[in-house]
Amino acid sequence: MSKRGSCWVGYEQKGMKKKGGKLVPNCVPAGMKKGGLKEWFRQNWVDIGSKRKDGTFAKCGRSKQKADAKRKYPKCVPLAKARRMSEGQRKSAVARKRAAANVGPKPTNVKTFAKRSTGGMIDYYRGVI
Repeated sequence: MSKRGSCWVGYEQKGMKKKGGKLVPNCVPAGMKKGGLKEWFRQNWVDIGSKRKDGTFAKCGRSKQKADAKRKYPKCVPLAKARRMSEGQRKSAVARKRAAANVGPKPTNVKTFAKRSTGGMIDYYRGVI
């Protein structure tokens, strides 16, 4: 990568950071998505694995109360995405999440939409089929 000024091409400086006891430019990819954690908190995250009788979804996460102790692993997505998904897509995502099973202290991440099979030998070698 060629350098231009203090950052590489395609990167821009966002302040300074300490590295090895020296202040160096903090280079981040140009056009990096704004919002981050603030945007994440603004979205209403719901558990698509526990749909209520009235059609709404339960809030994401589990508490330590007895009512939540029996709930399976939550599959959480923003409410807007949950509404766009079909019933089959929701069931598929929840089934893959529960099949992955959480084995450690950290949660297991599973893609919301399954990878589509294109058919043929290439999928066989990739392990899709």
